Amino acid sequence: MSAKKLVQPIFNMSHNALVACCTEKEAYLTRDVAELEARGITIDIIAALKKQKTDFVALSPNVVMKAKSSIGFEKRNVQTEVLRKGIHVVYDIAKDTFKEDSAEIKLFNAIGLSKMDADELLKMCPNIIEQSTFYLTKMTVKGLQPAMLTNITTQAAALVPLNSATPTLVGNAESATVIRRNAANSLYSTLEGLCHTGRALYIAAEDNVKAENYVIYDGSSKIVDRTGTVKPKIITSRKTDNIMATTHVRMKVTSGTGLVFYYGMTKTSPPTTHAVTVVNNPNIFIKKTAEELGYDLAGGIIHLIIYNPNGDDATFLAKIG
Repeated sequence: MSAKKLVQPIFNMSHNALVACCTEKEAYLTRDVAELEARGITIDIIAALKKQKTDFVALSPNVVMKAKSSIGFEKRNVQTEVLRKGIHVVYDIAKDTFKEDSAEIKLFNAIGLSKMDADELLKMCPNIIEQSTFYLTKMTVKGLQPAMLTNITTQAAALVPLNSATPTLVGNAESATVIRRNAANSLYSTLEGLCHTGRALYIAAEDNVKAENYVIYDGSSKIVDRTGTVKPKIITSRKTDNIMATTHVRMKVTSGTGLVFYYGMTKTSPPTTHAVTVVNNPNIFIKKTAEELGYDLAGGIIHLIIYNPNGDDATFLAKIG
């Protein structure tokens, strides 16, 4: 059974989103620690969450282990073809020496050589060497040389460790997945427990803003496109639901002079110090986090605003997520 079936995630968001969520919630927990101490959340507990997150980030990503596995298989496959070529050379001489349906050629037992995998090639090598040695005198006339048989032995010996290592490579990749998923589940459980406590505290205190700070939006990673055309000197806005301060926003202007992007408290808020000007370039995205554009959930700054300060229409594409 694969690692993915053995260890099921207990959350939907990506690992990167989990780390980003932890960073955001750590800030809220630290901000509110004086009030949260009454519910058992202390500086030490917050520090433990941070360490758990750091340890998780330090784990080898699954993609690294899969890449190592892929490299190992590639080396094996290359060596398999080298060995196959060496066997082909000898077997072709055998077919040139004996008739295609002769008893002698059948002794080589090499039918389907081009489709054999590494295991099958390694199993047939001793017989190829044995039969070629037995018929050496006859096959020498057609071009067989002792070095050809030595080459088969050498290439087979080089293939053995590469072929033997492949199950380990698969196992290592699977093990890395298990370890990383267990760590991710543990991190999410810790984070969820602390946020549940924080949210419960502020719901009881009727502080809706802080209660919202401790909501975990556990959605699967999804990039949402927002597009449009903005008339000269006009401000427009686009919805960006269920994002965090660390959510990426990629922006480009595909026609017109350029546009200004930022988050505001209302749909028509004027540009702030966080505003970013994006000039027309249909091939380049400008990448920022929501926070870098001024997003502040606690402060109510949640509207993505696009302003056209120029005298011509401008078209944009914003990818959020």
